[in-house]
Order: sequence, then C-alpha cells, then structure tokens
Amino acid sequence: MKRNNAKPEYKWDFSHLYKNHAEWEKDVDAVVEIFKKIADLKGNLHKEEIFIKYCLLNKEAEEKLEKIAVYTRMSDIDTTNLEYQKLFSIYTNKINDVLTSLSFTQSELKEVGKDKIMSFIKNNKEISHLEYPYRSFFKRTKHVLSEKAELLISKLSRTLSANDSLYDTLAYADNKKVMIEIDGKEEELTITLYKKIMENSDPIKDQELRKKAASLFSKQYTSHKHTFAEIYKNIIVSALEDQKLRGYNDIVNYFLESDEVSNDILESLIDAGQKNSDLFVKFNEIVKKHFKFKKFYSTDRSLKLTQNIKGFLGKKFEIEDAKKIIKEALKPLGNEYLSYLDIAWQKNRIDYFEDTNKRSGAYSTGGGTVDPIILMNWDYTIQSVNTLAHEVGHSVHTMYADKYNKGPLANYPIILAEVASTVNEHLMFDYLIKKVETKEEKIYLIQNRIEDIMATFFRQIHFAKFEYQAFKKIENKEHIDSDILGNLFKDIANDFGYSVFDDDKKKPTYGWPRISHFFHSPFYVYKYATCIVASFKLYEDVQNNKPETLIEFLKQGGRKEPLEILKSIGIDYTDKKVYEPLLNELKTLIKDLEKLLGA
Repeated sequence: MKRNNAKPEYKWDFSHLYKNHAEWEKDVDAVVEIFKKIADLKGNLHKEEIFIKYCLLNKEAEEKLEKIAVYTRMSDIDTTNLEYQKLFSIYTNKINDVLTSLSFTQSELKEVGKDKIMSFIKNNKEISHLEYPYRSFFKRTKHVLSEKAELLISKLSRTLSANDSLYDTLAYADNKKVMIEIDGKEEELTITLYKKIMENSDPIKDQELRKKAASLFSKQYTSHKHTFAEIYKNIIVSALEDQKLRGYNDIVNYFLESDEVSNDILESLIDAGQKNSDLFVKFNEIVKKHFKFKKFYSTDRSLKLTQNIKGFLGKKFEIEDAKKIIKEALKPLGNEYLSYLDIAWQKNRIDYFEDTNKRSGAYSTGGGTVDPIILMNWDYTIQSVNTLAHEVGHSVHTMYADKYNKGPLANYPIILAEVASTVNEHLMFDYLIKKVETKEEKIYLIQNRIEDIMATFFRQIHFAKFEYQAFKKIENKEHIDSDILGNLFKDIANDFGYSVFDDDKKKPTYGWPRISHFFHSPFYVYKYATCIVASFKLYEDVQNNKPETLIEFLKQGGRKEPLEILKSIGIDYTDKKVYEPLLNELKTLIKDLEKLLGA
C-alpha cells in the first residue's frame, strides 16, 4: 500500500505539537530569544547564581528544541516537499545566526574550572542532576579551544555541515521512479517489489532478474557515484580538520571519545567479525547447495529457502495483528513494559507505509517533552512485524529513560541505543518458533534469524572497517575517488566472506552510499554490532526469569558512562569471551537449519 491510501491513524500527525507552521516558527523565535539571554551571561559564568540561570535557560531551550526537531521530521515523508524544506531553512537561518554568539560557553566554563562548577552543582538541588554531564565535559576540556577559535568554528559550522543536506537531496529528494519489466509488464520498483524479487523469485530462472533489480534499485547511487564520493570525502576532510584543531590523537579517537570507547575495542570488534566470517560463508554455502546453483551471486543470497510459505507466517500481517503478536512475544518483560507499548504505537505516532520520495528504512526518535515517533515502510510480511518490534524497543527505552532520569541524564548514547531493540528481536524469534507448526515455517524463521544476526554483526563490522580505512586514507593524505571507495568496499566485503559469491571480483561496488550512516553519523555502524553482543546477555537474563535486569538497564538511560552501564549488566568488551553467546547462537542455528533441510 502507498502512504496516501493508508488510514489517517497510520500516518504521522504532529498537530498536538503545533497546530500550524506559524506556531512552530513562534517556538523557533522563542528559542532564539532564550539563546540571546544566554549570550548576555558572557563573562559571568563564574558567579553561582548566573551559572544556575545559564543551566535553567539551557533546559528551557532544549525542551522547545525537542518539539521543533520532531515536527521537522515530516520532511522524511516527502523529501521533495518544498514547504518543509522552507521550514528547515527558516530554522537553520535563525538558530545558526544566534548560535555563534554562544560559542564562548565551553571555553568560559573551562576557564571557570571543574572544582568551582561542580561545587555550584552540588550546592543546588535544582541542577544536581547535571553532575555527570559536567563531569564528562571536564574530561574533554583539553579539546575545547579558545573563545576566538570556537567562535570561528561556529561560524563555519553551517558550511561544513552542508554535505549532510547535499547527501539527503541527492539520495532522496532527487530520487526518481524506477520501472522494471516483470512477466511482460512494467512495474515501479518499490521497496516492497524489490524485496519480493530478491526473496521470492524463481531461484534459477530469475537469476538475471535479481541482478537487474539490484542494479536498478542502486541506480540512484551508482549513477551519481562521483558526487557521492566527493560528498563523503568532504565529510572526512571536515572531520579531520576539526580533529586536528582540537588535538585528538587520531580520527578514530575523535569519534569514539564521546562513548568513552577505545580504539582497541573497535579494532578487537573488527578482528572478531573477520575471524568468524566462516559462519557467513557456511550459511551461504547451505543456500547455494539447497538451490543447486552452478553460479551463486550475491543477488541470490536473500532467496528464501522456503518460498510461497503457508501457515501462520504466510499470512498477510495487518498492523493491528502485528501489535497483538508483539505484545504476546514481549509478555515476559512485564505489565509496565506492555503499557509503554500502547503509548509507543498510539495513533498518528507511527508513519507506516512507503512512498516514492519517503525516506527508506525505519527509525524511532523523539523523547523528553515529546512522545517518541516511528517511521516505517510496511509490507505486510513477518519482517515488518519484526521491524515494528525492534523500533518500539527504542521508543520504550526512551520512555523508561525519560521517566526515571532528569534532563540530559535521559539521553542514552548510541552505543546503548540498539541493545533493548535487539532483545525484542530475540524474544520475537522465541515466540514465533514456538507458534509455528510446519517444517517450512521453522526453516523460514531460522533463516531470517541467521540473516538478521549476521546483518547486525558481520555486515555492520564490515561497514565499520570500510569507514575506518576510508578515514585513514584521507588522514594519510591518500587520494580517494569513487573507484577507490568502490574497490575498498568490495575488498573488505571479501574479507568478511563475500568471496563465496561468483560476482565479478574486479568490478568496484558503487552501492555503498546507500548506507546513510556513513554520511550523517560516522563511526555509528559499529555500535549495532556491540549492541547485539550486549543484547544476548540481557536476553539470557529474560530467559532465566530475570527481566528486571533489562528493565533496570532501560531505566538507567544515560545517567553515567556508557561502558559502566554495560558493565553493570555484565558486558565487558575488553574480554574476548563477550562475543561467545552470539557466535554460539549462530552455530546452533546453522546446525538446526542443516538438519531441517536434510543437508
């Protein structure tokens, strides 16, 4: 179903935030005025009463900005909508102009010093919750520059961040309908049709169709490969310049420091993924053998081992059916958790259905003064049900964090963000594998489970190694272009088991720009892998009738160092044994799949 045909309750409606754009703009103006008041405090943050005022003004601005930001997410529904492009332009013009006047704050707070600031916080209950954020701030003050330098960087920030919006314009707003011929009929190659071709087409007869579909689906990226490469290079160069100005040891440390993750942990993760990629190879060899392929291409890897599946999994999953299934699966987490689900998917908070210029994929965002919202691209399959379970995991995590923490302590970092949502995936699998009755359905579920774990672990580590090496190339003053990046992505894929496919080994891969995190959030993707590792520990606790471990994790939000939060639930990434539960689960699943297939 296309979005414009969906029921109103299955579309975003943010009128509870602002009745119209004019109201929204009033709040933008209000934030500008708050920022001006903060700017007037310059030179006086060493005074206790002024520092308290500064903190309270920041809180007031942040609460308004939460609403403002969620409202502008409507642009993801139609990235060609000039009305929302105008709103974004209004926002950036007004906010950025005044933000430069606030560039003094970090350098002035650094000058006031940790001891005095922490005493202000300790002496005042109204701001006592800021102890951890300021403790973290003072750990990083060696990278805070002089007031003059911070002002200059602030003035340049709008230009430096332009690459992000260029990526979105090229990837989404300029996206054109792509048609493909199937059985003599021209059809639009939507996400839903693409998945159908890649998963359920005839294994042998439609090998070329799958290649063609993959080529057309990536056309938006391959046809602009030089532009995407240039945008990416500019993002790397901008980050490197900031890293050098701020005195970070290297570019990786620059991105990892906010999560207090060492380079060693990232390198250990990459090593663990690469060393165990034989599991990826073994699984794909099972697929190859099952379909009796003479030539086995990467475009064949998503084929379902049981097609035209009947029974419970073969049904068309309506949204309301999915909600009931998810509630049943997540019952072990308790009634409080289930009550948050009802808030997460109340009407108009989830935009379910796809459209030509709608942003792809799925996400959950919001929090603070605004209930979380979710974007999806529903296709009525069990995969969509699982995606919804994953995204509401984020939303519920956010609601727990908001309820049990004050202000910025509710803002959990990305390295924690994918843990709870992935636990939901584990519980969904447990529920479904017990629900189905036929061998075919079990094969289907186990295949999906293997693919999901591999996509979250091996594939994200593959992505992490790609950006790690791309950044290192620029750091070492090496030249990069579309072919160099394409070959780098392909070569690393082969390091992670893609050599099992009979693809052209000499041809660069130009579809890598589809990974928007490379452009918007460098060194984000590795966190998917660390999070699924952590999620297996919490999953084991739930299985052992200890859901309170997960609930306590959700309640902690971002109230202390992320690795300390993880250690409190038994996760230590410096111990190589941390990967064993995930790897053992994969080995068991692959064995189960072989037995079911009679391999």
